[in-house]
Amino acid sequence: MSHSSLVVLITGASAGIGAATARALAPSGCRLALSARRKDLLDELASELKNRHGTETLTLVTDVQAPEQVRAMVEAAHRHFGRLDVLINNAGVLRMAPVLTMPVGDMDAMMETNFWPIVHAVRAAAPLMAAQGGGHIINVGSGVSRRGLPYMAVYSATKFALAGLTEGLRVELARDNIRFTTVYPGVIDTDMPRSVDRSRLPKDYPDHSSSRIPVERVAQAIATAVRTKPVEVYVPGWMRYALWFCAMCPALVDSLILRHYKRRSPV
Repeated sequence: MSHSSLVVLITGASAGIGAATARALAPSGCRLALSARRKDLLDELASELKNRHGTETLTLVTDVQAPEQVRAMVEAAHRHFGRLDVLINNAGVLRMAPVLTMPVGDMDAMMETNFWPIVHAVRAAAPLMAAQGGGHIINVGSGVSRRGLPYMAVYSATKFALAGLTEGLRVELARDNIRFTTVYPGVIDTDMPRSVDRSRLPKDYPDHSSSRIPVERVAQAIATAVRTKPVEVYVPGWMRYALWFCAMCPALVDSLILRHYKRRSPV
């Protein structure tokens, strides 16, 4: 099937990486199912894409923490377009705090948004894709999918889980011609890092605002992955080698991280 006629379902499409990815895919003629909780933002994006590119869209108001809504989302996209070629699992949430003081509810919220919805979406989409001859599932992880950082341990755990899930699924579903791509972005310039409650962090905890990656750069990498179906995508590309170094020299990396954060305690 040509790239221009692909049906792509994007979760977390109302803002950030999801909305930027929709904008990156629209010029190629993809048909887009846009999913998120905020109907007004989804409708605005759908209208923008239709006016600019004539994009055929479907908006699906979905709370990904509700398994039945995730299944209904996938089935609605498939029913509307008659097929589902690409599923982009992008919805996520970030909470930062020391593990010993983070509310358990925040931990649950991250797992219920960053991991379990992907399980439910894949379980709904994979049989439909297998029946049509194949498909492609793109899971948006993080640089901390491969290296945990202070005050992000639980968030990192959810992203580690996502990376492990994707690696296993790549092999399990290969016989059904379902391809998987994991995207590993660094710190992206979106509302997610800007909305972190910094009262739980050390007063001088760096916000990394000057080094955040433009969201359009990640979106373009995902749009390219829709066409090329790589196993992994790193944004920026040098992160592949940085994370390899982390895996090869974990104790050294620990010492460098301790030096960077100076082992400060939240106040």
